[in-house]
Amino acid sequence: MTAGPDASDSPADSAGDAPPAPAPAPAIGSHRLLGNGTSAALVQPGGVIDWWCAPAFDSPPLLWSLLDPHGAAARWVGARYAGGDDRPAGPTARTLLRCRGRRVTSWDGLLADGERTVLVRLARGDDDDLDLEHELSVGGFDQPWGAWSAGRAELASCSLAVTGLTDASVVGRRLSGRVRAPRGRWGALTVGVGAALDATADELAERLARAERDVEDDLRRARLPRHHPERAADALTVLGACTYRPTGAVIASPTTSLPEAPGHGRQFDYRYTWLRDASLAVSVAALLGHRHTTQAYLRFVEDVVGGVQVPATPLTDIRGDTVPEEREVAGVRGWGGSRPVRVGNGARDQVQYDALGMLVEGVSVHVQTGGALRPSTWSMVQDVADHLAADDDPTAPSNGIWELRQPAPLVSGDLGRWLALDRAVWIARMRHPLRRRRHWKRARDAARARVVAALGDDGGLPQSYGEDPRQADASALMAALFGMVRGEQARRLVDVTIRDLEAGPHLYRYEPGGDDGFSGREATFVPMSWWAVAALAAVGRVDEARARADALCAVLPRLLAEEFDPENARSLGNVPLVWSHIAAARALYILDAAALRRRYGRVGLTLWRLGRYLRLRWSG
Repeated sequence: MTAGPDASDSPADSAGDAPPAPAPAPAIGSHRLLGNGTSAALVQPGGVIDWWCAPAFDSPPLLWSLLDPHGAAARWVGARYAGGDDRPAGPTARTLLRCRGRRVTSWDGLLADGERTVLVRLARGDDDDLDLEHELSVGGFDQPWGAWSAGRAELASCSLAVTGLTDASVVGRRLSGRVRAPRGRWGALTVGVGAALDATADELAERLARAERDVEDDLRRARLPRHHPERAADALTVLGACTYRPTGAVIASPTTSLPEAPGHGRQFDYRYTWLRDASLAVSVAALLGHRHTTQAYLRFVEDVVGGVQVPATPLTDIRGDTVPEEREVAGVRGWGGSRPVRVGNGARDQVQYDALGMLVEGVSVHVQTGGALRPSTWSMVQDVADHLAADDDPTAPSNGIWELRQPAPLVSGDLGRWLALDRAVWIARMRHPLRRRRHWKRARDAARARVVAALGDDGGLPQSYGEDPRQADASALMAALFGMVRGEQARRLVDVTIRDLEAGPHLYRYEPGGDDGFSGREATFVPMSWWAVAALAAVGRVDEARARADALCAVLPRLLAEEFDPENARSLGNVPLVWSHIAAARALYILDAAALRRRYGRVGLTLWRLGRYLRLRWSG
C-alpha cells in the first residue's frame, strides 16, 4: 500500500484564506447521525456538521472536516456544547449551545423535499434575541471546492442553494452570514441540494417535529427486548437512517476512512451495502416486529442475488450496481493524520460464504416470525443451497467476513455453508415439504463434520484449516450461536474463544497485531463483543451474558462505531457501523429468550415464541 499525501498537501493549504492550525481529530463516538433515507450527516456535540454526503450516501462528501480540520464544514461561530438530546440517530438532532454567554438551542435535520435533500439548521435564543453567525464551506473532497455566488455553489456532483442568511459575505471559500430571530422564535438556515427550499422557520420546525413523531410512532410499534431496550431502539433508528429508501439497500456505514488503527493504513469506504448487513437487517427487523422494513431489505437482496451466479458479490452500491474500484483520495489529511483516505472498496470481487449463510438464515427468521415466503425469495434460497450442495471444492480459499486480502481455506466458510444449508432444509420442511433436499442435507452434514474435526483439544476452532499454531477467530462463535454444535461442545468453544480474544467485556475479531496484510494494531471489534453476549446466552449462561451486556452498555456510546479501543476508551473506525447496532439488538433478543427458557423451560419458551409469531403474523 502506498502512503497518503503529506499533511502539507491539504487542499485548504493552497487557498488564500489562511486556514487555522490543525485541530485535534473529533471524537468518533460523540457524533449524532442525521438521515433522511437518501443521504446522511454527522453532528458534533458543539453543533458542527463535519460530514455530509449528498444527494446520496455514496456521493462525494459536501462536508468532511471529520477527516481534515481544513475540510468543509457547517458551524455556528463561537458556540460550545452545553447539552443535547441523547438520541444517537434519526432525521433530527437538538443541541444546547452557549454563545457569548447565552443559551442557544440548535435543531438540525435532514429533510427529503420531493427528490431533493435539504439540510435544515434552526436556532433559537433561549435567553435573548437570536443573532448568531454561521460559516459554511462545501466541496473540496475529490472534487473542486464550491465557489459561492448569490447564495449558490456549483459543484461537480451537485449544486447547492442557501437560504436564511443575512449580511452574507464570502471570505475565501467560506460563506458567512447571520441568522436572526426574536427571543424564543426559530431562525432558519437551509442548504438545498439542487434548489432552495421555500419555507418559513415555523414551517421548517413543524416538518422537523413531524419527522421526529414519525420515528417515535415507528418505535412504539416495535417489540423491543426487556434488557436495555434502548439499544434495540437505537438499532432500528440507525437502520432507518442508513437505508436507501429508493431500493431498500442498507449501507454498512455513512462514512469512509475513519481509522481502525490510527496512523496506519486501515481506512476503508463503507458507504455501500454488504450482503451480510442486508441479511442481518432482515433478521433484526423481523425479530423486532418491523415487517415493513423486512420486506424492503428482502426485495433488495433478491434483486442482487436473484438471477446471478452464486456466490454473488459480497457488496454492491446502493442501487445494486458494481462498487467502484478502490482508490486513494489525495490532499486529505485523514482523521488524526491517518492515511490513505479511500473511496471505492476492494472487497467487491471477494468470495464470502459466511454472508450466504446469513442470507438464508435471515429468510428463515423472517418466516419464523410470521413473514410470507414469496416465490422469488424461495427461488433465491434454492439457488444458494443448490450451489453450495454442488460445490466440488468446499474448502477452497475464500476471503470471509473479515475480507482478508489473501484468501485462505477458512473455517468460517464452512460455518456459512452449514448455516445456509441447514436453514434451507428447515424452510423447505416448513413451507415446501415436497422439495427434494437430500443433497442439501449431505452437504450440510459434511460441512459440520469438517468443522467438528477441526476442534482443538481445548475446544477452540482455528481461523483456517490446517494452520499451526491455531489462530483464534471470533467467527467461531457462529457454531454455537446458530446451533451447529451444542451442549458441552458449544460451551467449551464459547469459553475458549472469549478467553483468547477478550479485553474486558470487549472482543477482538482475531488476535491483534498479527500479519493480516495491514499495518497497525486494530482495536476490539464491536459486533464481536455483542456476539460474545449472544453466544453466552445461547449456551445458557444468562447471568454472564447479562453482566457482559451491562458492561458494554456502560462504556460504549449510543452511536456505535466499528471498533472500540478499551485501553484509551475511544471509538475507532467508521461510524455508525450498522453491523454493530444489529449485533447489539440481536444479542439482547437472544438474551431475552434465554432468560425466558431458564425461568419457564423449553415449553414456556416455545409458547412465548408461538404467541409472538401469531402477534407478528396478525400485525403483518
